[in-house]
Formats: sequence, structure tokens, C-alpha cells
Amino acid sequence: MQGDADNVVLLPKFVENNLQFKLVNYVEVEDVNEALCEYRLLTTAFASTFAGDNIEWRDDIGIEDDRRSSVALENGRWVVRDG
Repeated sequence: MQGDADNVVLLPKFVENNLQFKLVNYVEVEDVNEALCEYRLLTTAFASTFAGDNIEWRDDIGIEDDRRSSVALENGRWVVRDG
């Protein structure tokens, strides 16, 4: 990929004791344009509630057209667009 990125390693004990999920999106990559560094995504599941180690997926995720988005590298920055 042509964007800036960092690799981070966290010890499992630190993660278990200090981090908490807030939001999870399960997405399908529908299309990739490698020349433009652009990715079209479809969200297929969404969750913001968690019970212990379980993700509580929502049933009301909306219509398919509203769940599409694109992510592209433009002028050195990642840009997300809905639809």
C-alpha cells in the first residue's frame, strides 16, 4: 500500500487489562483499484454491544445501499466516502 502505516505489537495481558471494544464492523471488500489505492466496501454486520467475550451483532443494519462505502488514498491521506 502507498499510505503511511505503523505496525504495533501489544502484549496480550496489556490488551486484556486495558483495552475495550467500542465498535465492530464486518465488511466485504467488493472492489479494489490498486492504481488509485481505492477500496469499495460493503458492511455485512455491525456491533456496538459486547457481553463478556461475545459480540452482539445487530439485526437492524439498514439497507444495502446505505452500507456501502469507499476508502481511497488522496493527496497522502485516507478518505472515506459513504454510498
